[in-house]
Parts: sequence; C-alpha cells; structure tokens
Amino acid sequence: MLKKIIVLCALAVFFVGCGGTDSNNGGDTTTQTSLKVKNSSTSAVDVWLTLGQVDGFVTDVNGIFGITTSGLQGKFTLQVGSELTYTPTKGISGNLSFGTPPINCPTSTFTNGVNIFEFCLNNKAQAGTPQETIDISAVAGVNSNLKCTLSGGGAWNAGSAHTGITTFENAALNSNTGLIGVFPSGADNCTSSDAPPVCVAPDLPHQPYETPQSEPICNIQRDATSAGGTVQIEFIGAL
Repeated sequence: MLKKIIVLCALAVFFVGCGGTDSNNGGDTTTQTSLKVKNSSTSAVDVWLTLGQVDGFVTDVNGIFGITTSGLQGKFTLQVGSELTYTPTKGISGNLSFGTPPINCPTSTFTNGVNIFEFCLNNKAQAGTPQETIDISAVAGVNSNLKCTLSGGGAWNAGSAHTGITTFENAALNSNTGLIGVFPSGADNCTSSDAPPVCVAPDLPHQPYETPQSEPICNIQRDATSAGGTVQIEFIGAL
C-alpha cells in the first residue's frame, strides 16, 4: 500500500492511510481494539502521538495516554517498565514516534532518521471492506527498536502467505528488508521506492536507501469487523 503524506506542524510525515467516513459506535468498547504502549528499555522516553484528520475518527489527542494538550499531535512520557492503554469508542488512525516528533529527514541529533509505528483501528463502519492496519515504518530512517505484539480479536495477516501474525519488530537501519510488518528505508510503496523523502539543507541527507521488500508484507491487517483485543507497541530501546 502506497503510504500517504500529510503535513502537520510544518512536518511532512509518511503516514498510513485510513480514508472514508466512520461513525461513533455508541460508546461500546467490548469489541473495540485497544492500543497499548509499553517501555521495556532502561530509560524513560518521550512519545509523540500524531492523529490523522479522518471524518468521524478520533481527531484530538487530549486525554489519550494522559496527554493534556489538544490537537492532532501531542506528547507524553513513558516511564521505565510502564504500560498505558487507550480504548477508543470510534475509529482512530495515526502514528507513534519515540524520542522525537516524526520527521522525514535525518538531523544532527537523529543522524539515521526516525521510524514510526502506524495504525488504523476500529474502522469497521467505513464503506466497502475496511481493514484494521498496522505497521512499523522505517521509510524515513530508524531511531528506535520497536516490537508489536497482537492479542485477542480476529487473526492478523500480511497476505495469504503470512497468516496468524502475533508479533513483529524492526531492526537497525538498512536491516529491515525481509521483515514482516516493516517498511524498509525508502520503500514507501513496500515493494518499491516511488517517492521517498527528499532532504535539503539544513536537514542531513539520507544514507542510500534499502532494498524494498520482494513481496507486499509491510502492512499487517485484518477484517475490521473482527476488531477487538489489544495492539501493543513496545519501545525496546534506541538504535
């Protein structure tokens, strides 16, 4: 799936698409997918939540994971060993980045760029045959070792050849080709590099981009009608 680009706070961020219109599901969270963040590293980490602007979806970060600001983007601190869970009552689409807001180009602080965890959850009210979708995007680089663990609800897959997915994680920069659930560096269309980030001064240039995936395994998905359970993204540490 070609990754969409949104502009937020003057940052162009590669972002998982979740189009269409959703509606509130009456406040019933029993069949809603929960999103959990966990810090298993040895240091506290600042986490940025960036939401997509999708009609009928959650579009304000206020109150999510303890965020006290409002808007499409907000920050919270995840202490060592802590876990935070959010169960929305309607669709939610966005990404989580660790240690920095999501950025497309390397900087003097993040010389290998930044990876993000992307999600589109609880979107069963959308038209057509909507799917819940998650992935780790290393398109713009890697700064974090992230691991996703899936439990409850319907089974997840990365296509008919890769079913029953329960966990996946990214590796260091330029080591993600072949890993299920991960967009390699520069591979904005998973199996190809169609329009990867172009960096100009004062940003640092990207290192040579990685070989794209040989098959479309970057997105982990399931039928949105089988929502439920928990999607946990775990920060293991900086890379």
